[in-house]
Amino acid sequence: MIKKGFTPIVIPTVGIYFDEIDKHYLVQPCIPSPLGGSLEFGDPIMVLEEDFESSIANVTLKSLENYLKTKYDPTLEKRRSDKEQLDFVKRHKSVSVAKLTSGRIQVSAGERQGGGYHGVEDGDIVIDAASAREQLPGTIREAFQRAK
Repeated sequence: MIKKGFTPIVIPTVGIYFDEIDKHYLVQPCIPSPLGGSLEFGDPIMVLEEDFESSIANVTLKSLENYLKTKYDPTLEKRRSDKEQLDFVKRHKSVSVAKLTSGRIQVSAGERQGGGYHGVEDGDIVIDAASAREQLPGTIREAFQRAK
């Protein structure tokens, strides 16, 4: 139960998945969940391996920018059956990117667990927002190397 007058801290977040079979990336926009935290929302943006260096930073930063601008619509919420979710997790590595309240960018490696992902020990990398466009491609690749 949320107390009256309580304002949750909202941290813009984007999920990035690497398809280990087809070798492409899916940048999954998120929005603040009506229940707290973040919610994957809308269609992911595919980034091909050959476009990674030139595109991943722009797509990720644009998704973070749109985090608070997108209005919740239940028809756009990502939903998979249990089997579809398990198949997705088996096929994809996960990294999340968040814009911290300090303004810095945190890139976090994920580890598969059951039908989802959780953080990897020593899996967080924090970079300055001012250099994010230049540093994000290498930082995201490093996080995917840490992802399990």
